[in-house]
Amino acid sequence: MVHLNLQVLYRCNFKCGICDFWSSPDFASRPELTAAQARFMAEKLRPLRPLIVSIGGGEPLLHPEVEEITKAFSRDHFPVMITNGWFMTPAKARALFEAGMHEVSVSVDYADPARHDAQRGIKGAWERAVSALKMLNENRVKPSQRVHMITVVMDDNLDDIEALIKLSAEMGITYLVTLYSTGRGRRESRKFSPEVSARLLELKKKYRNFVALRGYLGRFSEAAAAGNSIHPCYAGINLFNIDSAGNVTRCIDSLDTTAGNILTGRLESILPRLREFTGKESCGGCWTSCRGAIETLLYSSERVGNLVDMRALTRDVPIGSGF
Repeated sequence: MVHLNLQVLYRCNFKCGICDFWSSPDFASRPELTAAQARFMAEKLRPLRPLIVSIGGGEPLLHPEVEEITKAFSRDHFPVMITNGWFMTPAKARALFEAGMHEVSVSVDYADPARHDAQRGIKGAWERAVSALKMLNENRVKPSQRVHMITVVMDDNLDDIEALIKLSAEMGITYLVTLYSTGRGRRESRKFSPEVSARLLELKKKYRNFVALRGYLGRFSEAAAAGNSIHPCYAGINLFNIDSAGNVTRCIDSLDTTAGNILTGRLESILPRLREFTGKESCGGCWTSCRGAIETLLYSSERVGNLVDMRALTRDVPIGSGF
C-alpha cells in the first residue's frame, strides 16, 4: 500500500456541481472521526508506513480537530490535504504545518473568479482560495512542505489552465491537475477534448511549476475516450480508503463494499479482503490523481527512486492527492 484516502467528516460549506456529498442526507448524518480515533488508527496502520495519507472530506478544515488528526499521522506517514480554502487563516496554515502536514492543495478551477464561484456554489470562493494559497505559502515551517494550486480538468476550463499555471508561478507555488470520478452518480459526467493530453504535456514543457507527472497527464486522452475510465484499477492494492467511521474500502467510490473496520478489526484480516474486492469489482471509473499518479509511479518508466523509502520520493516529486 502507498496511498490512503481518509474522510474525517462529510460536511462541506460548498455546493459544487461536480460533487454529491453536500446534497446527500446520508452523508450529512455520518459520524466525524475524532482525534483519539485518529491516533488509534494511525498506530494500527504503522505496519504499512510510510503511507501518503490524504486527509479529506467533505471540507477537512471544518473539522475542529484537524490539526490533531494531522499530528497523529505525521509520526509515521505523510499527511496531505485538498481544501477549498474558505476557512484558511495564517494561524490555521501555520498550525497545520507545525502539526506535520506535508503538503496542501487548494482547488481553483477557473481563471475567472465568477465562473469558479458558480461551479463551487458560493460567492467569493475564488478570492478565498487564492488568499488561502498565499497564507499557506507564507506559513510553511520546513522547506520540504509544499503548497499547490489544483484544478479539476473539465470540458469548459482547458483554456483556463495556462492562466492558472501563470498565477501559481506568480505566487511562488506549484500547479497540479486532476480529473473527477464519474462513479458516484454525480450530477453530470464531465467530458473533455481527446486532445487534452497533448495540450497538458505542452504546458508541462513550458512551465516548470506545472509538476504533474508526464505519465499521468499522458493518459488523460485515454480516459476521455473511455468516459473518464481506465482499466484495470489497482485500488485495494496500491491505495485504499477509510471513512469517518473507520470503514475500509477500496476507494471513496466504493463505500458500500467494506472490507472491515480499522477501529474494531484486525489489519491483517482487512487487507486480504480488500484485494479480493479489487479482483472481483474493478470499476476503473476514474483517472483521478490519487489513483493515476500512484499507478504512474509504480508501473511506468517515470518511477522515482525506491517507493519503500518514501522519504527519497518526496525529495523529487510532490506527493499526495495531486503529484
